[in-house]
Formats: sequence, structure tokens, C-alpha cells
Amino acid sequence: MASLPSDLSDLHPQTTREWFMFLNTKIDTILKSQAEDRDSLIDYMQKTNDWIKSHDSGLVQREKLAERHDEKIKELERKVNGWNILNSIGVVIAAILAALGLKGS
Repeated sequence: MASLPSDLSDLHPQTTREWFMFLNTKIDTILKSQAEDRDSLIDYMQKTNDWIKSHDSGLVQREKLAERHDEKIKELERKVNGWNILNSIGVVIAAILAALGLKGS
């Protein structure tokens, strides 16, 4: 019986034993390829999950920043409304004083 070549990928099988060895080589190649594909998929999924976590944390930070801006805007609106009330009171007092000044002269 002749010895088989060490590289069985280009074997042209003729006997049953050669066919089994040929098929085993092909199956091993497929299994290795699947393992590499699985590893690649796991790496891709991990990178995607890391990106999603990073994106989510950035989104949460932006939401908190937006809430702080809303609070500052509301605080500023309260101050402006207070100033408007004081200005309105000042205008009323000035009008009364002007009316008294015109009436007195």
C-alpha cells in the first residue's frame, strides 16, 4: 500500500480509506473555518456591545445636561418675571408721581 501525501486537500481519492481521509480533511477545514467565523462574530458582537454601552452612557450624559439647562432656563425665567413685576411696579409709581406732579403745578 502506497503512503498518502501529507497534504490531503488536493487528493483525488480512489479507495474507501482515501475517501474517508479526504472527507475528514474537508470536515476539519470546515470546522476550523466555522470556529474562526464564530470568533470573528464574537469579537464583532463584543465591539458592538461596547459601542452601544458607550453610546448609551453618552446619551444619558446629554440628557442630564439637557435637564440642567432646562432648570437654568426656568430659573432665569423666574428672575426675569420678578424683574418684570418690579419694572411694572416702578412704571405705576412713576405714573402716579407724574400725575401728582402735573396736578400740583
